[in-house]
Amino acid sequence: MPRAPFQVLVVPFRRVGDQVEFAVLRRENMNVWQAVAGGGEAGESPEEAAAREAREELGLDRPVPLYPLQITASIPAQFFAERDSWPPGTYVVREHSFAIDLTDVKIKISPEHTAVKWLDYQAAHAMLRFDSNRTALGELHERLLAADLPLPVD
Repeated sequence: MPRAPFQVLVVPFRRVGDQVEFAVLRRENMNVWQAVAGGGEAGESPEEAAAREAREELGLDRPVPLYPLQITASIPAQFFAERDSWPPGTYVVREHSFAIDLTDVKIKISPEHTAVKWLDYQAAHAMLRFDSNRTALGELHERLLAADLPLPVD
């Protein structure tokens, strides 16, 4: 299916007793640590793309609540091979961010990743390569501290 001109980012978290841990994944083709990330497919909404990417990259076998975050980022379209198939004038691709609660959910990372680590906020923040990932993680951390997760998307 053709790629749509938007990107999604999904920050996995889980509750372990009184603590919260965040998953960071090492991307196989870039050897960097990041959250779940990928492109939308033609006809998908950002929410649908985020749910699909989470299923694919984390090996989820059941639906899991997905929470929209406020953070958005922009990625230059020139970094995407699919750029030539997008409408003329597409210079920037918007990245939509979400969180996913994986408390008591088993995961199996896809071949896109070589490792996963569950870390506290400070350690996860230090490992993430991209600013948008660190900002999304920070928003999620603040929301969890304030018990202010938005309603999950349907």
